[in-house]
Amino acid sequence: MNLVDKIKKHEGYKSTVYQCTEGFDTIGYGFAIKDLELSKEICDIILLEKLNKLQFDISNKFDWFEESPDLVKDVVTEMCYQIGITGFSKFKKTIYYLETEQYEEASLECLDSLWAKQTPNRAKELSKQLASVAN
Repeated sequence: MNLVDKIKKHEGYKSTVYQCTEGFDTIGYGFAIKDLELSKEICDIILLEKLNKLQFDISNKFDWFEESPDLVKDVVTEMCYQIGITGFSKFKKTIYYLETEQYEEASLECLDSLWAKQTPNRAKELSKQLASVAN
């Protein structure tokens, strides 16, 4: 058994954060988060994994998502990435407009929110992207 396999065997693998025997938040094969440094390349891989899972989860929650134009899917995915699917689910009117392909209305409706007040630049940019689908 090589070194990597030995460490994997003894540390075990956990995909979510847990507390090790010393009380430190840990993930993976005993990676203490306080000591963890991630390269940009690793973060890119993690981001892609998260986005793939997120889009799968969005598709399961909203039956209209899969058939939406790519730009709409991108906007919804980015919103869900930032505020979670549960947070996005509170945008009832925006979701209705997206589902009924009223993208101009959806673009305006999403700006009438706490989210838009908290992150105005991002909200305006995503709203413009939705409005562009309508044209």
